Amino acid sequence: MKANKKQVKVINESEQSAQSKSEASQIPKDIQEKLDTINEKIREIYEQNKKKMLAIEHKYTEQMAAQFKKRSELLSKTKDFEGFWSSILTQSMINNFADNDQAVVDCLVNMEVENKVDVEAETTSKKITFYFKDNSIFKNKQISKENVIDKNGEVKVNVTKIEYYDNNTNKTENKNDKNKKRKQNFSESSFILSWLESEEPDVETLDEFSKLYEDPFSVLLEEDVENDDDEDDDDFNSEDYDAEEDAEEEDDE
Repeated sequence: MKANKKQVKVINESEQSAQSKSEASQIPKDIQEKLDTINEKIREIYEQNKKKMLAIEHKYTEQMAAQFKKRSELLSKTKDFEGFWSSILTQSMINNFADNDQAVVDCLVNMEVENKVDVEAETTSKKITFYFKDNSIFKNKQISKENVIDKNGEVKVNVTKIEYYDNNTNKTENKNDKNKKRKQNFSESSFILSWLESEEPDVETLDEFSKLYEDPFSVLLEEDVENDDDEDDDDFNSEDYDAEEDAEEEDDE
């Protein structure tokens, strides 16, 4: 089935290419030459300014990193810092949680997103690192996933190998087999661990985590607003109930 899908895709791309060439052939030659000149100029401008844009992005990421560091230092002085990021992830992602995600998030003590720009190499990268307290699921204190984009737009993914504890009591099994089974049993029921282990870029999910890291307080504000709305609804229902009671008393009189 996959082969057929790819074949259909190739045919469609071939048809689109032929259609584009057909449409291009309808453009008068003198106009086509002018369009080619403009397109070449666009490419030149992009190449000339690419490093300038990367330099601006590099400066921006450094400035933001400095502020994130200050924020982390302040948060670490608060009483419930170890539960801060755990609460943020739970409130923002609970609808996407698989069976084992809450157990993973409960072990979380910190998270960090790091953006880097290499102006000379013309590469950018985004790396997320989760920090965990001692737990019975895996040995890792840190688990990271990083997407590195080169100047050609190709994405390389770097992931941390998760070392799961072996809780299987069957001592006749090979140690590697037991660890593999433990990994499969747990990570398959954890969206977060499955995503961290996957070598697929999944830029969208990484960007979502990045947004949470940049502005975690919006999640807390949303919860406060929802709680206020619930309280307002309770007050409104209470007022309706009181009004009904008053009306019944008047009828009785």
